[in-house]
Amino acid sequence: MHSLYDAWAYVQLTRPQNASGSIITYSIGYVLATSSLQANFFIGLLILLALHSLATVHNDIEDFDIDRANKRKSALQDESLSRARARVFVWGLGFISIALALLSSHPVLNIGVITGSLLITWLYNSNPIRASKKPLSSIALMGFCYGTLPFAYGYFIGGGHLHDRFLALAGLLFLARVSTSIMKDYKDVTGDKRSAKQTFYVRYGRTTTARASLLTAILAYTGLLLVVATLKSKNAWFFVALCLGGLLALRAVLLRLQLLKTTKEARLNAIFHQSILSHNQFEAAVLVCLILS
Repeated sequence: MHSLYDAWAYVQLTRPQNASGSIITYSIGYVLATSSLQANFFIGLLILLALHSLATVHNDIEDFDIDRANKRKSALQDESLSRARARVFVWGLGFISIALALLSSHPVLNIGVITGSLLITWLYNSNPIRASKKPLSSIALMGFCYGTLPFAYGYFIGGGHLHDRFLALAGLLFLARVSTSIMKDYKDVTGDKRSAKQTFYVRYGRTTTARASLLTAILAYTGLLLVVATLKSKNAWFFVALCLGGLLALRAVLLRLQLLKTTKEARLNAIFHQSILSHNQFEAAVLVCLILS
């Protein structure tokens, strides 16, 4: 029974529900490259999930004191899991991802993605860079890590080659993730200020954060819809999915408009979580369009 409790503590620490966006983005890249579902898709997906969990746990370890000041609830904070055991878990996830890469049919690509992901995790969490405490570099790294990287990974593991549509989608998915990541610190403002963590929200304030999120969302969703609309398809369901994507994009933009007239952090945080869900639903509609094209 105790071992089951320990296992659940590890699962909670990785927050697997947060990986859903990266899974969809990865799948968009793969489907853009090929319509043939092969074993390399699933191996890449397992590596992506291991790296996502590694980055999440490592961030919780490095931000332990900040999270405590913010009264964050986690397996580390309630001491159901020690930081020493969490560090061993991080190493284990790293070794699992490397083992999967070496057993795959694309070891060089997979090792390259693992190396890049570990570098981003180090830049974000560790001294002397500690980008998580810097307003612009933290958001840029998150946009790349959760937008561009999983998309490019899925695309190249599916056998894709560089072309204009790939580059356009890579940039637009970066902007889309920036538009959500820039809102992530609403709930942690008290502890962030106390620890001198210069998040975008702390540094530039509510209005600038809201405007930046709104602008990047409009650019990203408009651009993504235009790129998807250029795909050739005579299937009526494609146009249904495209219209659904347009409605979801509109909802995501309207949600961000609420940021301009909301002052309470609790409500701002609620809008952030609604925006994440709305974005994932929009990307799912884009994925369906690609499958149907």
